[in-house]
Amino acid sequence: MSEVMTIGEPMVNLIADSNETYLEARTLPRQMAGAEFNVAIGVSRQGHTVSYVTTLGKDWQGDLILEYMNGIGIDTTNIRRMTGAATGYQLKVRSSDGEPKVIYFRSGSAASQTTPDIVDTIDFDGVKILHVTGIFSALAPNTYDTVSNLVDAARSHGVTVLFDPNPRPTLWPGKEAMIAATNKLAAKSDVFMPGLEEGRLFSGAVNPHDIAKFYLDMGVGKVIIKLGDEGSALFELDGNGSMQKTVVPSFTVNVVDTVGAGDGFASGVITALLEGLDTRHLLERANAVGAIQVTSVSDSEGLPTAEELRDFIASTPRKELSL
Repeated sequence: MSEVMTIGEPMVNLIADSNETYLEARTLPRQMAGAEFNVAIGVSRQGHTVSYVTTLGKDWQGDLILEYMNGIGIDTTNIRRMTGAATGYQLKVRSSDGEPKVIYFRSGSAASQTTPDIVDTIDFDGVKILHVTGIFSALAPNTYDTVSNLVDAARSHGVTVLFDPNPRPTLWPGKEAMIAATNKLAAKSDVFMPGLEEGRLFSGAVNPHDIAKFYLDMGVGKVIIKLGDEGSALFELDGNGSMQKTVVPSFTVNVVDTVGAGDGFASGVITALLEGLDTRHLLERANAVGAIQVTSVSDSEGLPTAEELRDFIASTPRKELSL
């Protein structure tokens, strides 16, 4: 039985971990990638149990992913295998500005063939948090329906739903369709976690307070807004219906690769919720995991253990932030 469940598209990541181009590189170390996969790894590294829901092809990529998941204790019970569609993979090369260049090989992937009936066999016993993103939801109409069904089933079992919109506009037929579909899922979530620009896009509001109000008025319990490398803010209603705000600055680090920062942040939120941390310490942890992740070239290899996280929080200088 796992405490956390996520659904997504895990991929093999072939990464040139120097400043070479693909033409120059002679070795491409294999690592793992995918936003939800990164979150699952982060949760596992911090000592919590997690289950992954997806479809993998019967190919070498799928074999590698399953071997990796089983090796670190991620529950693979809810993973299907199929023929006729491949497991996605990606190529990534570093750049001097910390924004890596990524080429995806995932069109028509096995994960995009996932159908809502996968939810029918899922056992929610022991699951406390379901983590979903806008990425898997956007792969195809059937994956959106799958995520929606999974959210509904989780809520019926008393599971807390955390939704990171993580928008991928190129996967949607248009901007308005993306906004409508995202907000429909947001309205069914307990914790909605956009970046500031994402919140502006989906709510139409500009400042964090108005973005938060838009979603709190929908019935979302907590709205956590990521403020880039500066920190984060959490908004919720108190017993009298008044909005309460908590703002926590992030940490000063040397940025190597920004990919996976938001996923690390999400793993910090999830584990803090599981451990019952107060709002300020929840944001502190989430900021810390995100900051640690950007110091590593990999999408997830830099994610910390619980001990590494405690040491980082105790020894790393903070930024200043007001909101």
